[in-house]
Amino acid sequence: MLKVVLDTNMYLSALLYGGMAEKILDLVADSKLELLVSPELIAEVLRKFQEKGANESMLQRINVFLDYKGNMVIPKVKINICRDPNDNFLLELSQTAEADYLVSRDKDLLELPNHKWKKTKILTPEEFLPILRLQKII
Repeated sequence: MLKVVLDTNMYLSALLYGGMAEKILDLVADSKLELLVSPELIAEVLRKFQEKGANESMLQRINVFLDYKGNMVIPKVKINICRDPNDNFLLELSQTAEADYLVSRDKDLLELPNHKWKKTKILTPEEFLPILRLQKII
């Protein structure tokens, strides 16, 4: 099973706008992708949803989904490579968990050399779609 880290904005995009980000979360819900999360990622996702006006019930449902479907990883490395230092925690999670993919629309992550960090390929949800088709996941 492919191991995937989703940038915080992928969760927002999935629930607010649908599209490919929603499809990726549906695949996680159907246990067709392994979702990797960290305490810092979960905290940021919940904080961003709260900033967007999510009520307590919605926050609880998001937290339950991440707890139930996410594979919790405690990063064991500290990285300071990203142009936006606030994105380094995603690379730390990806490296520790040896994620196959980090899915994001964040230019600071996508502009890393070769769209990669260690073993993890960094791509947009739209670039991820052909990979999912090739692997017969969708």
